[in-house]
Amino acid sequence: MSTSRKDAQLANLRRVWGALGHDDPMWAVLSHNDKRGGRWQADEFLATGQAEVDGQLAALASSGYPLRRHLAVDFGCGAGRLSRALATYFDQVIGIDVSASMIAAARRLNADIANIEFRENAAADLAGIADASVDFVFSHITLQHIPTPLALGYVEEFLRVLAPGGVAVFQFVDASDETWRGRLFGWASNRWLNPLRRLLWRRREVFEMHVLPESDLGERLARHPRLHLLAAVDDGAAGAGWRGRRWSVVNRDDPPQLTECEGYVLYAYPGDLHIGAPIIAGLAHEPHVAAVFRERLRAGDVVLDVGANIGSLAMLAASLVGPQGRVFAVEPIARNRQLIGYSAHANGFRQIEVIAAAASDQAGTIELRTHPETSNSATVAASGERLRDERGRSELVPALVLDSLFADLDRLDLVKIDIEGMEPLALRGFERTLQRLRPALLTEFHPWAIERASRIDAIDYLHWLRRFYPAITILHRDGSRERRTDPESVMRVWREVNERAGLGDRMHLDLLLVDPD
Repeated sequence: MSTSRKDAQLANLRRVWGALGHDDPMWAVLSHNDKRGGRWQADEFLATGQAEVDGQLAALASSGYPLRRHLAVDFGCGAGRLSRALATYFDQVIGIDVSASMIAAARRLNADIANIEFRENAAADLAGIADASVDFVFSHITLQHIPTPLALGYVEEFLRVLAPGGVAVFQFVDASDETWRGRLFGWASNRWLNPLRRLLWRRREVFEMHVLPESDLGERLARHPRLHLLAAVDDGAAGAGWRGRRWSVVNRDDPPQLTECEGYVLYAYPGDLHIGAPIIAGLAHEPHVAAVFRERLRAGDVVLDVGANIGSLAMLAASLVGPQGRVFAVEPIARNRQLIGYSAHANGFRQIEVIAAAASDQAGTIELRTHPETSNSATVAASGERLRDERGRSELVPALVLDSLFADLDRLDLVKIDIEGMEPLALRGFERTLQRLRPALLTEFHPWAIERASRIDAIDYLHWLRRFYPAITILHRDGSRERRTDPESVMRVWREVNERAGLGDRMHLDLLLVDPD
């Protein structure tokens, strides 16, 4: 189907449900004959959602899914009756609906529940939800009202966002049945049935019924080898005349593992070949960098971690600065931020504040390449072979200027920055704060990436750093250190390290710069 046709269907869907949500939102969700005209009581209405969610999660309990209860999504949340119930089981719930009036009703009915976020979604996808981030997707009596091409696209999105160990439960209509009502529905289109519905329901707008063939869903699911159909059962929620079905799909990929580190715990994915897997195997992440954290940080210190990745160094920092300190973790990739959130929660680290963006010298958006086998990301120009391969994908992320964000900060003890060659641009956007607060600076120095991502000469970056700091200490991976005062000698060391490793120009250095005052 053409994009313009889908756009028209989506616009009509929003118009219809906007009107229904404005006129009688609770009845539009549960259209019981005796509740028409605003006769649903809020407590009674919400209790139906609690019963449904209780029953569904009890049914899943014997299978062991979902493995975690961090994030749930209620797709087609309407007035929020299921979202409210999910909030009793999950740390965070996102309720999504195409209708602004329904979202407004949901917010009114659930204003007393702190862990629900309601989002109006005017798109044919779930672009605001990260890949593999949702532990439970629930959609009930929603897909049956969405035109088939749009509904198929939304199911694809359920599969995309489903986290390892997560489960998606969604109800749909596979076909009309063989009763006289079913034969009528199968023969007559919505175009002919809608005037009858308007007459019977006495409504200016009426919802439609749409078939979502189970065979089509099976073809879509087969494209995802790590997803599995846990259960497929009949569901009578659509009412007489329809063959309703309910699917439960699980993601059997390896879930993140909780790993004991020195002084804290950390969530990591076994499939993250660069950082997660080595940590799970018991290898310390960048011990030569971590050593600086342990040497310099004290209780009450303030730390900025730019390019926090999965949060291994942010957790270390939080363990050292304690509850009186602060740790700002800047990370643009949602999947990584999710792990930071898991780890912070597991440690009880309320001193960690996560900033969902990339750092640069101007606000806007940046295109980054990601890959399912690594938590690393990079600009397109600075991407290596893995990020560029066919399984990699591009992601547009917001960019911010750190000076704007931290203009009111009155203390900063340590900055760590590791953003695959974007360091010069990010620090250019942080120049005023560097001059004002003079923090110790830990920066990755990777000339190959710098020249591609920032489009400046690496030697120029070193000269720029020397404007703020009198010397540069090179932190070698074996724990040894070299203090240099001229940028040219740092470049020579970088070339020597790469020559000894036989990696051409692909190995970086880690540099420490400290204000002697």
